[in-house]
Amino acid sequence: MRILHVLAETGWSGGEEQLALVVRHLQANGHLNELALVPGARFAALAAELSLPLYDVDLRRPLRHRGMADLRNAFRAAQPDLVHFGCGRSLLWGGLALRGTRNVAKVTTRRIDYAIGRWPWAGGRYRWLVDHVIGNCQAVVRRVVDSGVPRERVSLVHEGIDPAPFRDVTARRAAARLRFAIAPDAMVVACAATLRPRKGQRTLIDALDALADRFENLVLLLAGGGTDLAGLRAHARARGIAKRVRLPGPVRPIQDVCAACDVFAMASWHEGLTNACLEAAAAGLPQVVSSAGGLPEIVADGESGFVVPPGDTAAFADRIARLLADERLRRAAGQAGRRRVKDRFTAERMVRTTEELFEHLVARARSVAGAHATR
Repeated sequence: MRILHVLAETGWSGGEEQLALVVRHLQANGHLNELALVPGARFAALAAELSLPLYDVDLRRPLRHRGMADLRNAFRAAQPDLVHFGCGRSLLWGGLALRGTRNVAKVTTRRIDYAIGRWPWAGGRYRWLVDHVIGNCQAVVRRVVDSGVPRERVSLVHEGIDPAPFRDVTARRAAARLRFAIAPDAMVVACAATLRPRKGQRTLIDALDALADRFENLVLLLAGGGTDLAGLRAHARARGIAKRVRLPGPVRPIQDVCAACDVFAMASWHEGLTNACLEAAAAGLPQVVSSAGGLPEIVADGESGFVVPPGDTAAFADRIARLLADERLRRAAGQAGRRRVKDRFTAERMVRTTEELFEHLVARARSVAGAHATR
């Protein structure tokens, strides 16, 4: 297959990590990958690493620049069998640019459970600009179908990780706690996520406040960078627990966050299938998560941790307290989570399923083209 991946994001987060896994796998299996990226995209490093053809296509400001025309030129040069739109912006502007092109399969991946709506610029792009939509969890699949896309044009492909780097993180516990200035005997709840309101870190701060008197050595570690850093610091100060909240910014390697903590938590209001929770599960950590997006698919409620409603501070505090108070329960939940990742959420499974779906879509597009040619 010849595949043109279109991405209109400049940064690097979970979605880009998953796309990189797919591109590496496809390239290793003999498929030809080319990239259409906005100028300055961090994803361009992958093109250099794998020696992939790269087209500069400014789809962030397509009406002020030649982004849509540049994508059409890239399409003609690449002559792909399949175009994969890797984000919502690339689907909208890239899909419009390639509207009407024939004999090519078009697919997009959606990774978060925001409501879509049926308006032309919302649900319409999934109905009219691509042949198929990949959802990374059941919640996202439901959102896409609710927007008017026929169910047979939507596939569930769970994202995945390589569990191997997270198997023995407990060996680095002492060093990790020293890095974050956390006492060896502290009880630590951790979250690794972009610092923004939809990730729900304020709920975790409020839960810590509710538990402060019961667990005198309790610490909350909120790893990540983002626009809400100052707001979260102010919120912790207002609750009088600033000394118990660590905000170290982005952390690499992320294994240090897993190594330092006893319970992992994610209180998102909206979510997809977050890498951080998959990594925490692979590290053998019990989790307390909200019911947003694909989090209930990662964490089996009552088995590998607990699932509670978004924004429910009392429920978060109660479930976190249950785990902190019972070492045996923490260990059992962590082991169950590790098994769940191994069975359902590996990178190997994700890239293989994606490859098979792409091949199916290309074969179908060729069949349709052949049928038209014989008429």
